[in-house]
Order: sequence, then C-alpha cells, then structure tokens
Amino acid sequence: MEEDAKEVSNGEQPQKDGLTTEQNGEQEEISGWLMKRSKLTKQWRRQWFLLKGCDLQYGDCAEKLRKTIPLAGAQIQEADVGKPHAFSVKPRDSDRVYFIHAESEQDQHRWVEAICVARMSGTGGDQSQACVVQ
Repeated sequence: MEEDAKEVSNGEQPQKDGLTTEQNGEQEEISGWLMKRSKLTKQWRRQWFLLKGCDLQYGDCAEKLRKTIPLAGAQIQEADVGKPHAFSVKPRDSDRVYFIHAESEQDQHRWVEAICVARMSGTGGDQSQACVVQ
C-alpha cells in the first residue's frame, strides 16, 4: 500500500501529489514523491524525498529515509533518460549519478531550484558550478 503525505505539520504548505514546502530560516525545505532510477537494475522506483540542509534524503516512505545524496558542490542538470521531467544529481567527489524524474514540469523545476539553492549554501558561496536546467 502506498503512503501519501497528507498530514502536514505546523508551518508547512501542502502541494500537489504530496509535495510539501517549509520555510526553514532562509532555505526552503521540500519533501514529496519522486521516481529514482536504480543503480543496478535501472528500474524506476517511487521514493519519498526530503531536501534538508545541504542533503537530499530518500527512502521508501517519509519515516524510512535511509539514504542521503550530499549536495555540496554537486552537479545538477536535466537528463535525457527516456522519462519526462527528469534530472540528474552527481555529488562532488563521486562517480555515482542519480537519475530522478518528477510527475510534472512544475514539480521538476521546484525540486531543481530548491536543490540548486541547497547546493549553493553548502559550497560556502562558491558559485563556479551552476545548475544546468532549461
């Protein structure tokens, strides 16, 4: 049974398809369902994502965020992987590339923008690697 993020705690704004935003100081914290391609099987799997600080956490549901993608200095760009609204995240000092796609173009832009802001906040102001999304 799939879980939905219908419960919204104090200070959060509910968005379409379980996407929520929360103002945390200056940085926007967002969470919701995205599709992530498996590293080994290349199958797409629905995962719950939480952008918190300079990390993108994900797992099977909001209560089981077991993996983290560090965003400081990461490369973020649109991805041509046969799915609409896809983007990739390649952490600095890693050969791993995470392929993710959103349900809509609006959700994609919202996530990529928030990830880019988080990435910039984790680089100490080093803006030499801009996010590449059209």
